[in-house]
Amino acid sequence: MKTYQNALCIMVATTMVIFTGCTEKKAETTLDAEEFADSVSASTFPSETIAFEKRKFIKTGDLRFKVKNVQEASNSIEDIVEKYDGFITHSELSSNTTHVNEVEISEDSILLNKAYEVSNKITLRIPNQNFDKVLREIQPVMTFLEYKKVSADDVSLNLLASDLRKKRFSEFENRYKKEIATKGKKLAETANSEEKLFDYQTQADMNKVETLNIKDQVNYSTLEIEVFQPITNMIELQPNMDNDFAYQPHFLKRIWQSFRTGWFVFEEVLVFITKFWMLILLLSGGFWLYKVYFKTSKV
Repeated sequence: MKTYQNALCIMVATTMVIFTGCTEKKAETTLDAEEFADSVSASTFPSETIAFEKRKFIKTGDLRFKVKNVQEASNSIEDIVEKYDGFITHSELSSNTTHVNEVEISEDSILLNKAYEVSNKITLRIPNQNFDKVLREIQPVMTFLEYKKVSADDVSLNLLASDLRKKRFSEFENRYKKEIATKGKKLAETANSEEKLFDYQTQADMNKVETLNIKDQVNYSTLEIEVFQPITNMIELQPNMDNDFAYQPHFLKRIWQSFRTGWFVFEEVLVFITKFWMLILLLSGGFWLYKVYFKTSKV
């Protein structure tokens, strides 16, 4: 009986030791996983990269306003843009006819009254630090502001995400370069690694272009401007092309012209017939010989 109790105590003690060891090992494994996750998170997203000292903005503007003269205002805007180291990417000067009225004042003339609006659509790229200065410089050119829209989009996180993707692609590229170098003559595995490397490099190039595009929009703001001037009326005297009879000469002159035309036609016919004088001569001679022979044979 005492031997049985001793054996039972030994079994209980052994079970407790094993359970305690498993629990400690599980806790240690969990702790290692958490430390690994913290280290990965810390290496991937360092706190100093998230805390931006200066945010990056893409500034855009859209204006439409009236001016006294579109051409002069456009020249002034171009001078302002050049002054602040900007450039023009698009300019479209056009006239839009709003109303047309034609009044017949005589048989051969009409009075044209046309109303039109001259406008110019301009796209500007301006250094980001000069964006507000250009807006202020343009204000004296306006006589009436129809609307003004200005926005600033914060792209700081976009640039951060792009930089992080660039680092990951760089790590993948180095890893697969080493993999290709160590595989040696294993053609199939090398081809597979090179294909993956090409995919990573393509993604890295696309990410680089995206980053450059964002930085370009940050460095140079875009301003869309449409200027227009008051509607202008143009009064002009024009010939009445629809009334053909108004331009015809009087009756006697038309008869004389017809007589001259007929005489010219007659001359042309004579000239044309004269071209066949040899054929006419032969036909006439043949006809004469035929008549002479016919009379002789009849006698």
